[in-house]
Amino acid sequence: MSQPPIPWDVELARWFDERFEPLEKRRTYARLSRRQWATPDIPRPSYRYEETAREGRTFGVLLDTSGSMDRALLAAALGAIASYSAARDVNRVRVVFCDACPYDQGYMEAADIAGSVRVRGRGGTVLQPGVELLEQAGDFPKEAPLLIITDCECDRMNFYGRDHAFLVPRGRNLPFPPKGPVFYLE
Repeated sequence: MSQPPIPWDVELARWFDERFEPLEKRRTYARLSRRQWATPDIPRPSYRYEETAREGRTFGVLLDTSGSMDRALLAAALGAIASYSAARDVNRVRVVFCDACPYDQGYMEAADIAGSVRVRGRGGTVLQPGVELLEQAGDFPKEAPLLIITDCECDRMNFYGRDHAFLVPRGRNLPFPPKGPVFYLE
């Protein structure tokens, strides 16, 4: 608590805040509060999130799992994804490991990402097939943003107008001019 926040962490948090507004709680008398027993004569509501608002909250993660990616970088990136997903009430995250070909892990819970994830790949780096896989997936929303985590040793990518951002190690530059924001991981 006594140390200043990490700059890339704050920038990534702002990006998440822009895409996922905080959910508002609604009070309901359909199920009484757990504190109702203290004063049974006074009805107390319980507070719940709207389930319809929670359902559409998802984003895609393209994770570069080539041999050039450092294990510490992978761990830090997966930890950041898990913590921000849980903090912004994002239930499911679509994870795709990109190697010479994409490995679709499907939708994962934030808690599962924070736990032990078996990373597939560790070969070459081709990210565009992963973008196309998510673009053509029928169960992935068209308005959901993408977060690409790479070590900048990748090919040029086309996002078809989809909202996206990059999370890359500090001191590295992408081999093409990015259209989305770039966050530098330390």
